[in-house]
Amino acid sequence: MMIVLWVIVILMMMAGSLVYSSRTQMQMMDYARFSAKGRALAEAATHFAVMQLFVPADERLIKIGGQKATWEYEGAKIDIRMAGENGLVDINQADRNLLFEVFKKTGVPEKEIDPLLDKIEDFRDPDDMKRVNGAEDKDYEQEDIEAGAKDAPFERIEELQQVLGITPDLYNRLARYLTASSMARGINPMMAPRHVLIMLAKGDDKAVDAYIQERDDAKGGWVQPNFGAEFLDQMAAPVYRMQMSVSTPDQAFPYTEERSIRLLPGRNPPFLTYYVKTVSPDARFE
Repeated sequence: MMIVLWVIVILMMMAGSLVYSSRTQMQMMDYARFSAKGRALAEAATHFAVMQLFVPADERLIKIGGQKATWEYEGAKIDIRMAGENGLVDINQADRNLLFEVFKKTGVPEKEIDPLLDKIEDFRDPDDMKRVNGAEDKDYEQEDIEAGAKDAPFERIEELQQVLGITPDLYNRLARYLTASSMARGINPMMAPRHVLIMLAKGDDKAVDAYIQERDDAKGGWVQPNFGAEFLDQMAAPVYRMQMSVSTPDQAFPYTEERSIRLLPGRNPPFLTYYVKTVSPDARFE
């Protein structure tokens, strides 16, 4: 009798394990299908958004500046937000005071900002001379980080994660403000999303909303904001950051993706995607 009971218990355990394994595989397949469908629809939305960039500013459905535009395609609703990379802060070229404001806005205590900026500058400069609170190769070795300082400019904003002291949480907060592609020391307010403008305006929401309304009414004409003058720049490279949130009737939550593109007029397709990443809905532009 005992042997029979043990056999039954073992068989029940094997059956439970099989059911659990099958359920896990089904969940993995569902996620893979969800991701593949989301990526395909996001790719379609990218082509649509690029077409909009070749339309006169006063006729576009998508506004450059991070405001949401909704496009319906193949039964899906896709929220598209687009900002110019020149509307973000260049991690290589920006004035140190501007980078200080970015770190401050993302919640870093002021006493911790200069040490982090020293580490960023040591990471990207070509020499081995360590700043007062910086970090060079030996400091990375002490933290068991073999790669060390890059000793070259950032090529992609993701490289910021390799800098000593930049935690994953801090990187996710900074990524909404930073770029490695604008090649400008300041911010072009015509291409900047709302949260970047709020940083420039020292938190003055009303001033920012009034400016955005003026910017929309100008239909592409230059509008100078009455805040942040020391950090403004009129450079406008054909490089854009896009965020897409894809919702379909058969999905419980949206697929959210961020990507950066560079326009290549005369080419087919007329753009190059050089950065793609799935992101949390919390990372979206305002």
